[in-house]
Amino acid sequence: MRFMFKVMIVLLLSFQTAQASLSKGLAAAQAAEFATAYELWLPMAEQGDAVAQFNLGILHSKQLISQASPEEAVKWYLLAAAKGHVGAQFNLGIKYDNGIGVEQSGAEAFSWYFKAANNGHPQAQFNVANMYRDGRGVEHSNEQAATWYKAASINNIPQAQANLALLLHLGAGIEKDMIMAYVWATLASEADTRFIAIKELVAKGLSFDDEKKGDEKAQEVAARLIEFNDR
Repeated sequence: MRFMFKVMIVLLLSFQTAQASLSKGLAAAQAAEFATAYELWLPMAEQGDAVAQFNLGILHSKQLISQASPEEAVKWYLLAAAKGHVGAQFNLGIKYDNGIGVEQSGAEAFSWYFKAANNGHPQAQFNVANMYRDGRGVEHSNEQAATWYKAASINNIPQAQANLALLLHLGAGIEKDMIMAYVWATLASEADTRFIAIKELVAKGLSFDDEKKGDEKAQEVAARLIEFNDR
């Protein structure tokens, strides 16, 4: 019992030390002292801390340290992603999508975006939807595109809401629903004026009464999204 108590004390102290190093590194990074942040995070990353590994990936990726290397960014992202770090998974998708630090591969990009999307990353969900829509890195599927646009829409990605509106308007990969197309187009246009044209396009197919219903439904959905994303 005494031995187990000592082990627990050691583990607690190690955890507290690690958290202190993470916090000090973050403070250094916020003060633009990136070399100091690197020195604080490196030992933790080498010991397998996923957050520290992700942070080193950021320092390398954004060229914030003198020894910055896109290949090193990928190395640290891979280590963090293997431990389920969603940000690292998404960033690996970007790396493979654009061939930065690795050979460009749509299939690998999709694979990492998909992992991040399944872990709730909104932008990854949007990227997965785009790749299904375009058949890039994965077999084309409007049905899957609609599913992932809806997921990203719920997570308040305006362009996903606009794209979902178009699919609903056309009945592509999802049952045609003019009112819900108008609802998502309305939410997208309220978040980003670039999508007003899509709202106007969708509205052309609605009667005055349907448009009124759509406005009421949009307010209802907007309230639900606020509640959902505040959890």
